[in-house]
Amino acid sequence: MTQSRDEVLRRLVREGVLTAAQALAVHEALDEAERPARARWAEVAGYVGGALLLAGAVSLAGTSWPVLSTAARVLILVSATAALLAAGLLLADLAPRLRASRLRPSPGGGPGGSAPRVRAGPGEWWRAWTAGAERAGAVRRRSGGVALALASVTGALAASELSAALTGSQLVAAAVTGLVLAVAGYVALPGGPCAVAVAGFAALTAEAVAGELSGWNPVAVGLTLVGTGVAWTALVRAGVIGQRRLGLGLGAAVALIGAQHGLGTGGDLAWSYVATFAVAVACLVLYRWERAWVLLVAGIAGFTLAVPEAVWDWTDGAVGGSLALMIAGLVLVASSVLGLRLHRASRQDHSA
Repeated sequence: MTQSRDEVLRRLVREGVLTAAQALAVHEALDEAERPARARWAEVAGYVGGALLLAGAVSLAGTSWPVLSTAARVLILVSATAALLAAGLLLADLAPRLRASRLRPSPGGGPGGSAPRVRAGPGEWWRAWTAGAERAGAVRRRSGGVALALASVTGALAASELSAALTGSQLVAAAVTGLVLAVAGYVALPGGPCAVAVAGFAALTAEAVAGELSGWNPVAVGLTLVGTGVAWTALVRAGVIGQRRLGLGLGAAVALIGAQHGLGTGGDLAWSYVATFAVAVACLVLYRWERAWVLLVAGIAGFTLAVPEAVWDWTDGAVGGSLALMIAGLVLVASSVLGLRLHRASRQDHSA
C-alpha cells in the first residue's frame, strides 16, 4: 500500500533518519517544487487588499472621522486590525510550520508501529517554526510582515480611542497595545516590517511610561530612550532579533533620538550633547565586533550633532550659522576618516 508523503516523513523522523525540522524542510521543498511557477493569488490579493484598506482609511479619516462616535471609531479600527491580522497570518503560511508538531513520534513508537500525532518539545517546535518562516518566499514574508505590522498600528489607534473615552489618557494604552501586537506579529513572522514595528512601539512605550512617571522630564525621558536603544541592541546581539543589521540600526537610532530628546525644551543642553557623544562613541566601539555599516553611520551622525551643539552651548550662542555649518562639516569629515580607519582595521582583524 502506497504511503503518503507525511507518513513517510513521520517514519523517517521516528527512525532517527531526519529531525522534525529537517522533515519539515523536505516537505516544504517538495511543495515548492510541485507548485506552478506563477504569482500566488494570496500575495496579489494581499497587496491589493492592503492598498484598498489604506486608501479607505485615509479617505475616512479625512471626511467622516470627526463626526463618528467613539464606538464607531473603535469598531472600525478593531475591524481593520482583525482583517490585517488574518491577512498576515494567511500570507505567513502557518500550516507548514504547525505541521512540525505532528512529525515528532511518541517515545513508545517503534519501527513497525504507527507515529502518533503528538506535539514536539518547545525547543524543537520553535526551531522548526523559525526555520519555516525563513524558508517562506520573500514576497510572502514581506507582504505578511507588512500586514502584521500595520495591524499593530491600527490596534494601537483603537486602544488610543478607547482609552481616551474611558480614562482621558491615550499614549500609554496605545503604545502598550501596539507593542504587544507587534511582538506577536514578529513571533508569527520574524522579518523586517515587524522588527521595525516592535522597535518603534518599544521606544514609544518607554517614552510614555517614563513621561508619566517623571512628569515628562526631558532628561528622564531621553535617558530612558537611550536605555531602550541599548537594550534593543543587546537583544540583537543575543540573536533574539534575527535581522542583525536592521536591528543594530534601529537600536542606534532609538538611542540617538533619546540623546537628542531634550533639544528645544528650554532645559540644560549639556546632558543632550554629552549623551549623543557617548552614543556615538559606543556605536564606533561596537563596530569593532559588529561589522555593520549602520553603526558607522550612527557614530558619524552622533559626532556631527554633538560637537556643534557643544560649541553652541559653550559660546552661549555666539557662534553664527555659517561658522556652525563649517564646524559641522569639519566634524563630519573627521568622523568619516575615523570611520574608514575603523572599517579598515576591522577588516584586517577579521581576515587575520
